[in-house]
Parts: sequence; structure tokens; C-alpha cells
Amino acid sequence: MEVNSIKGILSDIDGTLYFKGKPIKGAIETVSELKKRGVKILFFTNTDSKTPKTIYSILKDFGFQIEEKEIFSPIIALKEFLKSKSKSSLFLVTTSEIRSEFGEFNVVEKDQIPDYVIISDFQDDWNLNRLNQAFRHVLNGAKLLGTQGNRYFLDHEGKPVIDTGSFVQLIAYAANVDPIIFGKPSKTFFNEALKLLGTKRENTLVIGDDIESDIQGAMKSGIKAFLVKTGKGKLYDNTRISIKPDKIIDSFSSILNG
Repeated sequence: MEVNSIKGILSDIDGTLYFKGKPIKGAIETVSELKKRGVKILFFTNTDSKTPKTIYSILKDFGFQIEEKEIFSPIIALKEFLKSKSKSSLFLVTTSEIRSEFGEFNVVEKDQIPDYVIISDFQDDWNLNRLNQAFRHVLNGAKLLGTQGNRYFLDHEGKPVIDTGSFVQLIAYAANVDPIIFGKPSKTFFNEALKLLGTKRENTLVIGDDIESDIQGAMKSGIKAFLVKTGKGKLYDNTRISIKPDKIIDSFSSILNG
């Protein structure tokens, strides 16, 4: 895909635009240049420990020239799903920051069986009792919702850490249920992102560092995908993984090289 034919980009954030707490070289300038050229960009992310507003603030503080409406996260998709279910009760396994996003709902604690169990990143309180309680609720009929499907992520030191998708699948396996996943690599998430971006599938490019969530998710949704060799992309080994991106580039800024 030639850069001149690109009308829209769905860009991952952590590992693609910034990594280990700082912007990746050239990413800020590349975002600005693409926008000058009239390319639409939606920054879609599986970050589920922070609110969309916090994600936006982080990028702005780094110096990225973006608008808050250009952020699309699993929390946005999940809240859209729950919009028509305002009377539903929820059991949340999330960070306290994400918990604040669901103030209009009936959030239950231990004993009351909820309509939905939501598993998100809960890194501020790694208490396995929360997962056990969630498991019991699902066994008793609550529907299991996962904010995203990542097996692991890289922390601020670049070390692999178990991510939300693994915890969702743990409960799903134990309770023998099929969860609903709202983030990448869900095809629904990619389709919703494309709709928000407002460009045609054939003129849109996904750029990301995760071979499964970003690249495989894009390919299953019929969108071209470039893997960056930053973040998790550094760990990609084409001799061990059957997923093949449309192109491998050094970093986000390499997109300007055609």
C-alpha cells in the first residue's frame, strides 16, 4: 500500500506511538505530517486500566496534536454496549479509575448476583479473590464481558505481564462460557473503529506492535496491517508465528517512507 493511497489510519498507541513512558522517535512529527496531508487517524487502543480522557491527556502531554474524539478504547465500546442496559447490575474487576466510568449503573459487591461481570485490567489491586468472586457470579448466570483480548502486555520496563485477555479466558474456561470481548482483536471493535474513522476499508491501514491483537485482528477484518518493530513488535519472530503482516516497518514514522 502506497502512502499516497492511504486515507485513514487506525493506530495503536502503547508500543507504537510511545513506549516505556516516552514517545517513540519521530512519532509526534509523523502524526502531525499525516494530518497535514489530510489523512484521518483514529488512535485505537486496548488500554483498559485508564479512562479515554486519561489516555488523551497522556498523548497531549507528550506533545501529540490530537483531539479527544480521536481516541477509541474498549471502555468506550463497552459503555456503548451497556447504554441501553442502564438498569443492569455489574460486578467489576477493574482499576478504581475505570470503576468511576460506571457510576450510573448498579455496581454490586460480593453476594448479589449481577447481570454482567466485567473483567478489565485490575493492576491497582491484584487480588485473586476478585477473580474467584467473578467466577462464582458467572457460574450463577451472570454474562461475562472482557474489555480486551490481549494475552500479555509489556510494562514500563519492557517486561511481559499477563494481560486482561488471559484472565477473561481463565474464567471463561473454568465456567465453560463464551465471553464477549470488546477490544482488539474483536472484529466488532475493528469495524466500529473503521466506522468512527469514516474511511473505506481498502483505503485504511492499521499500524501496531502486537501481531495478534493489531495485525491478526486487522487481517480478519479485511484491513491492511503494518507491524512496527517497536514495543511488542521487537519480539516478533516469523519463524515461530504463522501470522504475516502486510509489511514490517521500523517504527511509526517509517510510514512516510512509502
